Amino acid sequence: MKIASMHAYASILANAARNGWNYTPESIVSGSKRHFEEMSLQLIAAGYEIVPANAHPHCAKLNRAENDESTMTTEPNT
Repeated sequence: MKIASMHAYASILANAARNGWNYTPESIVSGSKRHFEEMSLQLIAAGYEIVPANAHPHCAKLNRAENDESTMTTEPNT
């Protein structure tokens, strides 16, 4: 998500530069942060969940299925 936001913002800046607009480094940094925040909010409003890149989201249904399979045996109960 962060990389996609950076690519989109870089495109916006490139278009602005082609039209003669110049920005200070500080305004580019603050604009990049604002763009990421706004993009995140738009995705959340559309029903997406933003998680860190190294996160391992918890899925109760998946975990329940894995636990059911791990308790299954091929030997009959005696």
